[in-house]
Amino acid sequence: MNMADELMQTFLEEYNGAKDELGKGRYKNSAILFSKALFAACDIIIQNKLNKLPKNHAERFRILEQYFKDVYGIVDEIFDKYTDSYSKPILKETCEAIKDGIKKIREISELPEEIKKSIE
Repeated sequence: MNMADELMQTFLEEYNGAKDELGKGRYKNSAILFSKALFAACDIIIQNKLNKLPKNHAERFRILEQYFKDVYGIVDEIFDKYTDSYSKPILKETCEAIKDGIKKIREISELPEEIKKSIE
């Protein structure tokens, strides 16, 4: 499996897992998985355009800020919700906000069709 396929599989697994957890009322798990799906979507965008992958969140943010300003703005707004999930209770609204961020990225970026179709 090549890197693009691995990233796509990662996104789909995490996004679908987040939806499942949301449906079960497990908001902390859902928020974490939606966040990981968001980061996977960012990595797909970066890999497709720049043919490289960030090593960590800091590098991902630098690349997004430099080359994908619209995506950066969305992710930057959501990142605190993700880090809050480490130590604070998570509400359904938090999960929905992260999910909505993924929808916004779908609208403004070039993601593979299979990914775009999976995002509700």
